[in-house]
Amino acid sequence: MPTRLNLPPNGKRLIYDLTPFGIPEVPYFAAMNMPFTQPGLPAHLHKGRMELNHILKGERVYRVGGKDYHLRGNQIFVTWPDEMHGSGRFLHGRGMHFWMQAAIPKPGLPFLGQSAKRIAPLLRALWSMPRRQFRALPGMRDLYVRMLDLCRTGPSELAGIEMAALLTQWFLLVASASTRAWKEEITPDIAKALEIMSRVPYVPRSINDIAEEVCLSESRFKGKFREQVGVPPGEYLQRRRTEVAADMLVQGEASMTEIALDLGFSSAQHFSQTFKTFFGLSPNAWLKRQADHDGLGTQNIEDNDHEGEEVRPWVDDNGLLHGYVYKSYPVRNHPT
Repeated sequence: MPTRLNLPPNGKRLIYDLTPFGIPEVPYFAAMNMPFTQPGLPAHLHKGRMELNHILKGERVYRVGGKDYHLRGNQIFVTWPDEMHGSGRFLHGRGMHFWMQAAIPKPGLPFLGQSAKRIAPLLRALWSMPRRQFRALPGMRDLYVRMLDLCRTGPSELAGIEMAALLTQWFLLVASASTRAWKEEITPDIAKALEIMSRVPYVPRSINDIAEEVCLSESRFKGKFREQVGVPPGEYLQRRRTEVAADMLVQGEASMTEIALDLGFSSAQHFSQTFKTFFGLSPNAWLKRQADHDGLGTQNIEDNDHEGEEVRPWVDDNGLLHGYVYKSYPVRNHPT
């Protein structure tokens, strides 16, 4: 089984429709290596499709049912068909992740080329997953990489058979992983460090200062933080500062120099360079994009007890239907 993953380094998504492989149940199969922080997802849903996300590295936040789910490397996140979700008030951090949308039938129907009787146990397991966030199992990444390789090679009769078999294995691991006892592995010292970093701009100026506050050596702190959070502490803190800076820029109540100095940057130029590292754009260019993105940007939408008002279909850059953007969340009862 291949283990090498080759994704475009510039944030370009690889998106495939598996229908040509004889698998119309998976019309959206994707992967991305995101080098810059991006605007968060708008509130949207996928009609009749379950979405499964595998975060390989980095971190990401999803908002579902009024709750924020913080995902880190090697975690799976599931949203159910017709279930509203987005990023809430959060941006999408740098990282690498796989995701797919699948029209998974209820038990009693065929799936992935297998008869209704034979595939029924897997369908029951998928529809009864006890949690939506859980740790990925060994082998899941490699199965996905092999499926990406097949997508690059193109459909054929044999590739269709292999693709269906790989998807079946992958879904079996998803169902199994969802039943494993799991909890967020953030130790008290790293939790305290995260709380300290959340106080931007009132944060110690160096990583060593934060390490001392949580009673760890700097080297031990860096290793432990990266293991549990998914990114190095220096990168996390700089990104946190630039996120706060982005909010201040949008508010327009301070100049760029004032923002830079308030947040601990040595100069406006240093701030601009750091901002571009995380967002891929200068502060001014990012502000312009936010204005252009306003109709499809991050939305901090609360739950309502009625069906959302549909805004429009959301078609991605490849011309594939990603979902439907709504103004409010319909409430659904699903596992947490």
